[in-house]
Amino acid sequence: MKTDIVPVGNSQKKLQIVVPAAAVTAEFDQVYRRIGRTTRMQGFRPGKAPRRVLEMRFKDQVSDEVAGNLIQRGYTDALKNHGVEPVGRPAVESDPIVSAKDFEFSITVDVKPEIELATYKGVDVYFPAVEVSDEEVDQLVERRLEGSAKLAEVTDRPVQVGDLALVELAAKDGDDVVASEPGTMLRTAGDPYYPGVEAIVVGLDIGGENTAEITFPEDAKTEAIAGKTLNVTAKVLSIQANEVPVLNDELAEELGFEGGADGMRTALRAQLHDAREAAARNQARANALQALIDANEFDVPGGLIDQQLEALIQELRLQAAYRGQDPRSVTFNDAQMADLRIRARFAAKGALILEYVTKAETLEVADSDVDTRLQELADERGQSVEALRGYLMREEGAEADFKARLLEEKCLDFLLESANLTDVAPEPAAAAPAVEEAKPKKAAKAKKAAAKTEAAPKAEAVSGDADLSVLKGSVSAVKEALASGDHDGSLDALLAAEEAGKGRKGALAAIKGRMS
Repeated sequence: MKTDIVPVGNSQKKLQIVVPAAAVTAEFDQVYRRIGRTTRMQGFRPGKAPRRVLEMRFKDQVSDEVAGNLIQRGYTDALKNHGVEPVGRPAVESDPIVSAKDFEFSITVDVKPEIELATYKGVDVYFPAVEVSDEEVDQLVERRLEGSAKLAEVTDRPVQVGDLALVELAAKDGDDVVASEPGTMLRTAGDPYYPGVEAIVVGLDIGGENTAEITFPEDAKTEAIAGKTLNVTAKVLSIQANEVPVLNDELAEELGFEGGADGMRTALRAQLHDAREAAARNQARANALQALIDANEFDVPGGLIDQQLEALIQELRLQAAYRGQDPRSVTFNDAQMADLRIRARFAAKGALILEYVTKAETLEVADSDVDTRLQELADERGQSVEALRGYLMREEGAEADFKARLLEEKCLDFLLESANLTDVAPEPAAAAPAVEEAKPKKAAKAKKAAAKTEAAPKAEAVSGDADLSVLKGSVSAVKEALASGDHDGSLDALLAAEEAGKGRKGALAAIKGRMS
C-alpha cells in the first residue's frame, strides 16, 4: 500500500493512497469466501455456491464492503505511520473498485494549523479590581447567624410572614366539611398543604380567628382540597419564629471562628475576598486569551471548531444530567447554536495559542506541581491528600489528564505574568468567555477540557462585585437560578458566601455540582 501526504493549505492534509491489485484481489476473495460459508442459496449445499453465482447476487454489496475495509485500513495505517493527527471528520474520494486492479482513493483531513504568534507578551489585559464592602460582610454575618437560628415560642405579637403558626382549621363546601384539622402547623411563607390559608392567618394574635373563601391550587398537597374553592376558618393556637442570635465573642467561637466577633468578620471578609480574587483571576485569564486572539490573526479549521462544539454540547448535557434532567432532552435553537459555535471558535483558537506558548516557553508540569495542587484541593475540601489522589486518579489516563489541566493553568498564569494588567474595564465588545480553573474531575479529556475551560457556557464577566442575591432565596430557588447558567462566572464567590453564610447542604451541593 502506497501513501503520499499532500498539504492542502495550513490546516488540511490529503492522504493519497494506492492499494495494489494483489491486495484488492485478496480482499475480494476473503469477503466472497465468508459470504459463501454463511449464505444459503437455492440449489446448492451450504458453502458450495460457485463464485460466479455469488458475484451475480452480491457484487455491489461485496464491492462496497471491500472498498470500506481497504479505505479504513489505509486510513488507520496512514495516520499511524505518518504521524497525522486529524481533527474533525475525514472526507473520502475514491475511484470505483475492481478486483485485480489497483484501488486509488484520497482522504482529506483537517489538522491543527501551524501558527506563529506575532506577540504573546506585553498585551493589555483587564484584571478586575476586587473589593469587599462592610455591608457585604454584614450580610455574610447575618446569613451565618440565620443558619444558627432556633425556633422559639412567640407570645407578644401577631403572626408574621416567616412564622410557623399552629392553627385549628376547617374547610367547608357549603355544609360539607372537606377538611378538618384540630391542630396543624402552617408555614406562613408558603404552605404546601394549605396554600392560601397563610393570607388569613398573618396578622392574627394567639386565639385570633379568621374566615374567608379560598381557591386552592391543583398542586396542593392536601388532596381533598386541591383545585377546590372552599370556605376556610382558621384559628391561631400558637406562634413559633426563628430566633436569630446576636453576634458576640462567645457565639463567634462556637461557630468556629478565632478572635471573637471581630475575628469572625475578618475571616468572612477574607473568604469573600479570596473567592472574588479567584473569580477575577479566572476572568483575567479569559481576557488574556481574547487579547492574544485579537492581536494574532489566524484561521482555524472547521473540523477543530466542530470538535470543540461537540465537546461543549456534551458538557452542557452532562450538566443537565447532574441536575436530574434527561440529557437527551437538551436541545438548542438556532440562536443558541450560533452562540455555542462562537464559543467553540474561541475555544479552538485559545487551545492553539496555549499549545504554541507552552512549546515556546518549554513549560512543564512536574510531579511536585501535582502534589501541590492536590494538597490545595484536599485543604479546600477537608480531605486527606491520599483519599483525594485515589479518587481522582483511579481511572486510566486520569493523571495525564490532570497534568494537562495543570499545564494549561500554568500557561494561562504565564500569560498574565507577561501581560500589562489593568483594572480599567474595556469597552463592552472586548468581553470574553470566562475561563475555569482546573477542577478535580476524574478524567477530563484534553479536548473536552479545552471546550470547558475556554468556553464556559453563559459565563458572566466577573467583576469585583459578584451578584450574591441569589443566595437569599430558598435552596430550590438557588438550584433554579444556577440551572440557568447565568451565575457560572460567580460560582467561586457564591460557594464562599454560602459556606460563610447559611451553609445549607442543598445549596452547597448545587453550587459544587455546577462547578464540576
